Amino acid sequence: MTGLIFGKLTVLRADGRRKDGHVSWLCQCTCGKQKSVSSNSLRRKNPVRSCGCLNHTRAQNKRQPGGAWNEGKSYAIGNGEHCYKTRHAWAKAAVRHYGNKCERCEWDAARCDVHHRKPKAKGGLHTIANAVVLCPNCHRIEHEATR
Repeated sequence: MTGLIFGKLTVLRADGRRKDGHVSWLCQCTCGKQKSVSSNSLRRKNPVRSCGCLNHTRAQNKRQPGGAWNEGKSYAIGNGEHCYKTRHAWAKAAVRHYGNKCERCEWDAARCDVHHRKPKAKGGLHTIANAVVLCPNCHRIEHEATR
C-alpha cells in the first residue's frame, strides 16, 4: 500500500500491527501531519480521508454566518429572499434567524418547532418570512385552530 493515496492521506510505510490484527500504516496528510491508520480504516465504505483537518475545516465553515451549512439548499426568489429546497433546511435557517424561542409564549426550555405562517397547501413557501418559531404546545394549538 506504500505510495497509495486515500483522500488527503498518502501511505508512507507499514507501522506495525494493532491488537485486532490489522496492519497499521503511517500516512502523511496534505496539511503536513502524520497519522497512523489501520488498513481496514483506509479500505472500508467510508474511509478515513485525512488526519482530521478535513472535519476541522468543515466545522469552521458551519460556524461562519452564511457559511457552508446551507450550501446548495436554497435559491434566490427575489427581494433578497431565499426559498429553501427542504423543510429541514428551512426550519434550521428559521431557528438560526429567529432564535429558539416561542413567538407566542416566549418558552425556550427545549427545542421549538417551525411553522408556516401561510401553509404550503395554500401556496406558502419555505422562506424565512413565512416561518414562525413555536413551542410544541403552541404549535399543536395552531394546527387545531386551522382544522
